[in-house]
Amino acid sequence: MTVIGLLNNQRSKNRNMLSFIGNQFRKPTGFFGKIISKIMIKGNSFAYDRIISELNIMQNDQILEIGYGHGYGVDRIVTNYNCFVFGIDFSELMFREATKRNKKHIDNNKVELQFGDFLTYEIKSNQYDKVFCINVIYFWENLDLPFSKIKTALKEGGAFCFFMAHQDDLKKMKFTKDEIFNKYSINQVIDKLKSLGFNDVTYSFDKGYLIRCKK
Repeated sequence: MTVIGLLNNQRSKNRNMLSFIGNQFRKPTGFFGKIISKIMIKGNSFAYDRIISELNIMQNDQILEIGYGHGYGVDRIVTNYNCFVFGIDFSELMFREATKRNKKHIDNNKVELQFGDFLTYEIKSNQYDKVFCINVIYFWENLDLPFSKIKTALKEGGAFCFFMAHQDDLKKMKFTKDEIFNKYSINQVIDKLKSLGFNDVTYSFDKGYLIRCKK
């Protein structure tokens, strides 16, 4: 094999590895997924701090988390607030980890976790006071369907909050491949929310965007 051939082969291996890592952040599996889960617990802690404070959780609130991952956020909420949390995640590994972490809450009928894809899962209408997700939006190829489902799931006046990184920050990371991560701009997201009829759409930036809106 020529030197050029060897270099091209190495580049191909590097691309495959970066795609593998990107897909693990999207949907953790196996041994490597467990490592990714530990990284996400630390990496998402700040985002959970921000979003939980913004949710303004009230007694007996019905809350939906899309993409609960390791279940850290679910545990934090139910430990500190008298409410009910329903979660859905399409990683079987995360479902097992989150179920184990929240076993006492599940046994006390304060948490229900489902293994499935939010985009195809049948969500009840007018069910939730709050819906939130952290670092999930990148994996939705079209925002119309998920945002419309969230709007349907919310009670009238219910709040939707979510956290996402700045698209420029995503572009700096080598594993956030375009075929895996959709790098939406804040303007794209805000315009889509407004076009679908969400009200009081606002956002703030601190290590990422926290977007808030109401049905």
